[in-house]
Amino acid sequence: MIILLLLMIPSFAAVLTACPVRCSCIVKDSVACEDQSVTDIATFNIPHNFTYVRVSGTQSTELTKSSFQQMPFTLRLFLQSNQFSLISPGTFENFPLLKTLRLSKNNVSSLHSGSFDALINLQHLYLDENVLFYLDPSVFNNLSRLEILNLSYNKIQSLPKNIFKSLSKLTILMLNDNLLVEILYWMFDNLMELDELHLQSNQIEMIDKAAFYQLLKLKKLLLQKNHLKTLADGLFLYLYKLETLSLYENPLTELPNVLFGKIETLKSLSLRYTSLSTIPNYIFSNLTNLKVLVLTKNTKLYSLPKDTFSGLTNLIELYLYTNNFSSLPVGLFQDLQSLQILSLYNNTFDDLSENLFKPLTNLQYIYMNNSKITTLPGNLFNVLPKLQRVHLEDNPWMCDCKLKDFKSWLENNTEKVSNHMALLCTNPPVLKAIPVMAVDAIFCPSITTREWKSSSYTLTTLSSSWDDFNRMTSKTSTMEQNIGEIDNSVTKHRANWYNGDKESINGTETTTERTLSLNELSRKVSMLHRCRLPLHFNSLIYYLLYCTTSMQIFLTIVECFVLIKLRLLYNHFNIPSEAVELVLMVVPQHFDSADANK
Repeated sequence: MIILLLLMIPSFAAVLTACPVRCSCIVKDSVACEDQSVTDIATFNIPHNFTYVRVSGTQSTELTKSSFQQMPFTLRLFLQSNQFSLISPGTFENFPLLKTLRLSKNNVSSLHSGSFDALINLQHLYLDENVLFYLDPSVFNNLSRLEILNLSYNKIQSLPKNIFKSLSKLTILMLNDNLLVEILYWMFDNLMELDELHLQSNQIEMIDKAAFYQLLKLKKLLLQKNHLKTLADGLFLYLYKLETLSLYENPLTELPNVLFGKIETLKSLSLRYTSLSTIPNYIFSNLTNLKVLVLTKNTKLYSLPKDTFSGLTNLIELYLYTNNFSSLPVGLFQDLQSLQILSLYNNTFDDLSENLFKPLTNLQYIYMNNSKITTLPGNLFNVLPKLQRVHLEDNPWMCDCKLKDFKSWLENNTEKVSNHMALLCTNPPVLKAIPVMAVDAIFCPSITTREWKSSSYTLTTLSSSWDDFNRMTSKTSTMEQNIGEIDNSVTKHRANWYNGDKESINGTETTTERTLSLNELSRKVSMLHRCRLPLHFNSLIYYLLYCTTSMQIFLTIVECFVLIKLRLLYNHFNIPSEAVELVLMVVPQHFDSADANK
């Protein structure tokens, strides 16, 4: 034993001293070489006994057979972030056991036959972030054990026929971020073990109906950010094990009536940022175990058919925000008994039925903020026994009688409403920016919803309909009737007085013209009944107005009485206009009794 140890010591010493001068060997069995001044990686003189070899950050442009000596123990070779543009045939003949080859972030533009022929044990090949535009049809022929192939972030416009035919064990294929225009039916032939297919961020306009028919084990399919306007009928018919499907950010204008087969494994589906104007009925009915459905940011989507979500009995999250829905049909959520999160914010809702959410017995969170909502039925949320939080802020609430029942619900469920004091009235104008919760009383003007929304409502228009007077108290109606009668009487008397002798009562006309017309007062009383003010304000204003009206009536009667008295006084002292005959009487200056007897 001692002799054996002595014989092995020189070997260990040799291993410890074998790390190249410009490299690092900190990790056991691993060497990392990086030098920006190197133009040929062969100058590193990497020993043959390393399992992991990494060369990066050099100016080397070629990979040839002489770049490495014989590497019989190397399993992982990382050559990313260099300047390689040429890979000569036979380059990797010195790596018989290699399982992972990473050539990412180089300048490779083409791959020719024979580049990887010697790598019969290769499992992972990374060629991403190059400038690849040409692939020889036979370049991957000998890679029968390959499991991961990454060709993303290149400039590939098309694929040679049968290029992947030998890759029968491939599980992940990444072709995303290229320039592919179409996916033909033969492209993925023989990829029977494929789990993931990444085709996102290309320029794909067409996918053949049979393109995915052989991918029976496919679990993840990413097709987002392409140029797809339509999808072939039955395109995903045989993807029985699909778990994730992304179709968002495609200019899809329509979907076929039959798109999915019986896919019980699909958990997530995204269809956001499309040009869809509608969704076919029952299109998701075969996706019985779907958990998350995203149909957001489709600006041309104004409505949904009643049976759009039919069959989605296990759906937990439904995202319908940032569309242009003005209403949703009753029964739309009839199969969504498992739904817990419903996002409807950023729409333009005009009218929602009070039975809309009735089937959602497990709903916990609902988002309806910023959706142009002016009013809601009072029972809309009462049918949700498990509701925990509802978001309703940033809506233009109309605080009229239609909101009365909802306000009552709001007062009893403030803990469920996110930031409930941020629910502000927009109309009528007198209540603008006042929290709905702060409005003490709700009144019903005889005006239309459109008039409220246009902000054209003013106090003068409130007197246009006398039907509202029927809803006032009998005391108010009687008082207004009496005011009208007194006004007519005083007006008639005033007219007669003015016709009698207008100029003889200088200053009186000016005084009476300053007196407010009783018709105007009556009209203001009518308007006050229709104003949307809190109850304590109305009571105070009613009291003040009635006092003012009574005072006006009293002053008017006194004024009339005074004017009548002035008229009589004037007539009494009026100077006659006819001539007066005067009789001269002569009386002597000295007059005594004696003279009188004469």
